[in-house]
Amino acid sequence: MNHQGWKKVIAGLGFAAVVAVPTLSVAAGYDYGHGHGHGGKGHRMEQRFERLAEQLSLTEGQIAQIRANHEAGRAEHTALRQREHALREQVRAAMDEGADQAALDSFASALGSLEIQKMQQRDKSRQQFLAVLTDEQKTELEAMKQKHREMREQHLKDRQERRQAREAQQLDS
Repeated sequence: MNHQGWKKVIAGLGFAAVVAVPTLSVAAGYDYGHGHGHGGKGHRMEQRFERLAEQLSLTEGQIAQIRANHEAGRAEHTALRQREHALREQVRAAMDEGADQAALDSFASALGSLEIQKMQQRDKSRQQFLAVLTDEQKTELEAMKQKHREMREQHLKDRQERRQAREAQQLDS
């Protein structure tokens, strides 16, 4: 695999992760719990989970099960992140030392494998979350996700229209 090839593989996997994480983290009800100061990421995620729990009318038992599942998966998630960080540091060092393409391809393969493991872990968390929900709650969750997708599409459309209007105005000037 050439230099551009492995970059495309990594970029594709990274894009998939960027798209999947927000959806799955909201669906899984992650509280993250490691925000920085007031209003940190953990605090916002906790608020999202509380809002989701209210919207889906989760019982105390369901909330407790979801939190327990999240805590159980946290160690695996942390270990995967640490392995990824260490591997990326190795890639940077290898590139600084002028590593050959075979070595870079090896790192690309390892990073790709790690990304697949992370995706599997997120899917496992999502499946555990869905297993706690009733059929009615699953239906409501899907409706909420569809509404969010529609809002996002409208936002992107509006943004594109504003950009086109600005460009047209600049051309007229």
